[in-house]
Amino acid sequence: MFQELQCGMPDVKVTKPNGLASSLFFHVYSGGNAIGFAQLSSLTTNNYRRPLPRSDVSDAPGVSYCLKIIEVSQNYRNKGIGSALLDQVIDFCKDERVVSIYGEAKGDSVGLRRWYEGKGFELDSVDNIQLSF
Repeated sequence: MFQELQCGMPDVKVTKPNGLASSLFFHVYSGGNAIGFAQLSSLTTNNYRRPLPRSDVSDAPGVSYCLKIIEVSQNYRNKGIGSALLDQVIDFCKDERVVSIYGEAKGDSVGLRRWYEGKGFELDSVDNIQLSF
């Protein structure tokens, strides 16, 4: 159930969903303490999400997920945990043949833009994010 989170910190583990559902939760623990999480939803609409050409998704189930939130506790920020967690989310979605992940970059716009772009996301002028597989 727990998997080591590759973030450079000892004893940090993540739990992942078991397959696709309308809501997906990823939880991060340091020892027995919850220190972060990510939530995705397949039920949220986003007017800015760009449609994908059908040829890009011919063998995929056609499911896109909205990254509702990704959060790391204040004392654990800037240690690579959020990046490692987002990598887990992306890898999970690829493994499950999800078409795309989309959402909004909320917070420090310049820093978040660089962070999401570094993970392969495209951003528009109003900080909507999308990563297509």
